[in-house]
Amino acid sequence: MRLLLIATFILALTPMQSFAHAWMKLRIATTEYAPYTSTDMQHDGYINHIIADAFLETGVVVEFVSLPWEEALEATLNGEYDAISYGNFVRAREAEFYHSNPITAESLVFYVNAEKGPETWSELGDLKDLKMGVTEGYLYNDELAAYIQDNKNVVEAPTDKSNLEALIEGSIDVFPIDELTGWYLLQRDFNTGDRRDVMSIKPFISTVTTHLLVPKGEGDSQLILSLFNKGLEELTLDGKLTRFKRLLKEGYYQHPQKKVNYDRR
Repeated sequence: MRLLLIATFILALTPMQSFAHAWMKLRIATTEYAPYTSTDMQHDGYINHIIADAFLETGVVVEFVSLPWEEALEATLNGEYDAISYGNFVRAREAEFYHSNPITAESLVFYVNAEKGPETWSELGDLKDLKMGVTEGYLYNDELAAYIQDNKNVVEAPTDKSNLEALIEGSIDVFPIDELTGWYLLQRDFNTGDRRDVMSIKPFISTVTTHLLVPKGEGDSQLILSLFNKGLEELTLDGKLTRFKRLLKEGYYQHPQKKVNYDRR
């Protein structure tokens, strides 16, 4: 607590530009969730670029370590890492993690098999006769999580890509995913014919905010959270968040061998 108070006092009095040298290094668990986080992308992805720069604003440098999602959660809770770089706000997670201020806000949508799926929906009960695919280890908003738990017509797959493949094959009918991620994976990993077999439907499920997840119970957790939120505020005021989003749409973060044309979105 004393360290947190001292750091907070310093942050309040010291301009961000005065942090010429790093005074803290953090190890942050990250996952493969392109285009937000990926070792195949520049700066380890769009979100990780924001996180690294936000911390750098307060003199903190970060090292990202890529892990499967479940391993990242467990290892971070065990104290092996200082935070997880990308997580949606989920109320059930609040007992174990602090959520930073929002980094981005995106739409969670249903993708459906274009031949078998509905063109729209109004309530989850409309989908009860459809087989829904979900991704292992993901936590969804309260309403959707309750539906998944109570519905036997739900199957899990290890990755989002696996669920999209199942959707194209027709072995599932509907799949909830962040809209940009779904679109990105379809453009990067599937051919034109495959992409015609799936579509997103309206309305979107919810607006999903993304956050740095900092484990509760660790000695420096509140300090890390305060430093990141302060740095994120500076990036917002400087207009850098808008610039990073523009870089994402321009394809800056892409692996040179796995380019996606964002103009088609």
